[in-house]
Amino acid sequence: MTRSFPQLASFALALITAYAGLATAGPRPHGQEPVPQSIRGVVEPDAPVVAPRARAPFAAQTWPQRVAARLAEVSQRAQAREWAADPGQDAALRRKLADLVRRAGSGVAVHVADLDEGTWLFDQNGTARLNPASNQKVLTAVAALELLGPDYRFETRLVRDGDALVLIGDGDPSLQIQGLHALASKALAAGALAGVRRIVIDERAFSPERFGPGYEEPPGPGPSYLAPSGALSLSFNTVETTVRADGTAVNVEVTPASGHVTVVSRAKARRGRELEVTSTCEDGRTTLTVTGAAPRRATTVRRRICDPGRFTGEAFAAVVQELGGPLLPVERGAASAHAREVATQVSPPLSQILASALKYSNNFTSEQVLRTLGRRMSGEPGSWDNGRAALMAFWRAAGNDPRELQPENGSGLSLRGRVSARGLVRVLALARDEGAAAAAIVPALAGAGGEGTLRLRMPAGRGRVRGKTGTIGGVSALSGIAATPDGRRALGFSVLINGKNLAMTRSRRLQDRIVLALLAHLDAG
Repeated sequence: MTRSFPQLASFALALITAYAGLATAGPRPHGQEPVPQSIRGVVEPDAPVVAPRARAPFAAQTWPQRVAARLAEVSQRAQAREWAADPGQDAALRRKLADLVRRAGSGVAVHVADLDEGTWLFDQNGTARLNPASNQKVLTAVAALELLGPDYRFETRLVRDGDALVLIGDGDPSLQIQGLHALASKALAAGALAGVRRIVIDERAFSPERFGPGYEEPPGPGPSYLAPSGALSLSFNTVETTVRADGTAVNVEVTPASGHVTVVSRAKARRGRELEVTSTCEDGRTTLTVTGAAPRRATTVRRRICDPGRFTGEAFAAVVQELGGPLLPVERGAASAHAREVATQVSPPLSQILASALKYSNNFTSEQVLRTLGRRMSGEPGSWDNGRAALMAFWRAAGNDPRELQPENGSGLSLRGRVSARGLVRVLALARDEGAAAAAIVPALAGAGGEGTLRLRMPAGRGRVRGKTGTIGGVSALSGIAATPDGRRALGFSVLINGKNLAMTRSRRLQDRIVLALLAHLDAG
């Protein structure tokens, strides 16, 4: 049975804006080219729209019941795909891959499978548990697409409760300052500000923890890839600090503006040590300290904030004042059962939101999605505990051995997280099922020679290879799908490389050679 490549026949994505790679799975090496700060589109303009598989009506079901039903459906599909070893016609490919892997030494796991025929073509340590780095995001994304749905949307609500405007978070990873403007504008238009004396932030959708396991805070400048998670979050829980020398003066601008953030500028408009912007938490607030020499040309640095709810609430208060209202105090609390709806900000669909996690390896997005999965499966506030439980339930439903998975968080920023290459390929196989929700992952992945973290790799694979990279100290990984030009045959692959003194350039070269060998095999028919 053949199927069209999901890149060309799945869910056509509209233009995606502002979901850049602002929180990758680890610090980039000095001098590495920064990732783009926006996403302009991820599918060909002629990509047809194919309706997803019809699901049972869920209007009368709770979210835990919905998730349970979808897990059962995934399990049925996985059981229908009886994985078997290749019967032997691909011996030349196996010899080629074996030679490449043998020269790479130990600490390498490779699994390659024909996703349509249900046969595996090559396996080297495929069941071994290795650190996947950001390849963990593949599992988190596919689980979310299958269990929540590609059209799932987050809703940030504004309600009037007595003398308070209550901002209720839903875990939206995509909320930007424009969304707060829309909420405030609707409140003003509805006359909902009359008699309001305070803003209350309601963060009950998630548990109180802000940093997941694996996010041990090292001394440093407060990098964006270590941004906290929260039910009410804004701008990936980061701020942009723009510094520029204007004569003898130094101008510092922070966006988005929020009373939660204080700036201490010690930068000088003269030559000296390199400009540095450091984010620290002091008395529950974020302090940005700017030191060094301010450049004449504006320089922008992105840093994390400390308290997502306060940051968002005080940014909303600033927007209300900007639109002509009073500057209201912000406090934590909860909306009562008698609160009156004022406005709702609805996110883009999950299929679009995931592009920031997959194309540009945004850690924050993956953690928000993981906690949302946990919340919807358990019916309790989203946490890393119930999020990991959701991943494990999905892993089993996808036909995998639970002993091959040890997730620590949703992003892969972890020294302890483990997964098998074979299991990741089986998860990706769900994207080839006719009308599957998981098919939406394919256009959200990075494209070889085109966009995201693969834009400078494998130009010969442009339009035919979609994948997820992964890099932290001692780990290099690449998992994805390679297809024929017409998309009628697709191979899933996962290459996980672990080592104490890993040579990243050499590891990536091995991964690329493996994928290019798969393309050559597909071309040979």
